[in-house]
Amino acid sequence: MIRGLDTLSNSFNVLTQKQKNMATNAANTMTPGYKSQQMFTSTTGQVDIHNYTRGPESNRRRDVGELVFGNQLDEAVRNFSPGGFQLTENRTDVAVNGAAFFTVQNDAGELFYTKNGNFSVSGTGELITQEGFTVMGIEQNGDITPITVGTDTEQTFTIDANGFVYTDNQAPQFLFMSEFENPGELASAGGTLFQGGNGIPVGEGFSIEQGYVESSNVDMVDIMSDMLQISREFEANQRVLQSTDETLKRAAQEVGRT
Repeated sequence: MIRGLDTLSNSFNVLTQKQKNMATNAANTMTPGYKSQQMFTSTTGQVDIHNYTRGPESNRRRDVGELVFGNQLDEAVRNFSPGGFQLTENRTDVAVNGAAFFTVQNDAGELFYTKNGNFSVSGTGELITQEGFTVMGIEQNGDITPITVGTDTEQTFTIDANGFVYTDNQAPQFLFMSEFENPGELASAGGTLFQGGNGIPVGEGFSIEQGYVESSNVDMVDIMSDMLQISREFEANQRVLQSTDETLKRAAQEVGRT
């Protein structure tokens, strides 16, 4: 009975984590560049089951077989499939078509990677993310430097399909774009930011669209379907818990009579 309660508790925990993950995906349906996450489960290891019969052979063990007591969470996997492009007509919005990621940097000098091109301009004229991270460019000698577009609100800048940034008063800059042999190795750093993965700077194999952002790749039809399935699994486990509770109550009553 105790093992059964442990199994139910573990099952509720697994369902709760999956529910939280789907809620996070649903909350980011409108977040540009957001990549949905899926949680995978597997069954726990099999356990040998045996019993003892009554009568002359009451001490003889009888092997019944094997039983799986529940599921366990294995891993959370990001879906890096592209989202659709949404027209915004904002010059600071940029979408990348292809496997490449924008490379951005925080105040501590750490590099992050993102598909979220919903940028803005800082007070010092640098192109920045919504988190305030600096959008980085790369020079011909390999040095990385912030993309600067100026603080003059009347000044225009353009970003062409190849990733070159043109302003009125300075030489062209080139967006620091990174690719990964296995994007699944990227670690989530919150929101639409990722770290790690051994990024490789690239100058081709992608195209840039200014005035667009890449939409979230969350599929709300799948979310609703999975939520319904989890709701049914919760109900099934609740029925088992209720049945177990009634069994324990009857057992307590029988013990009380003896």
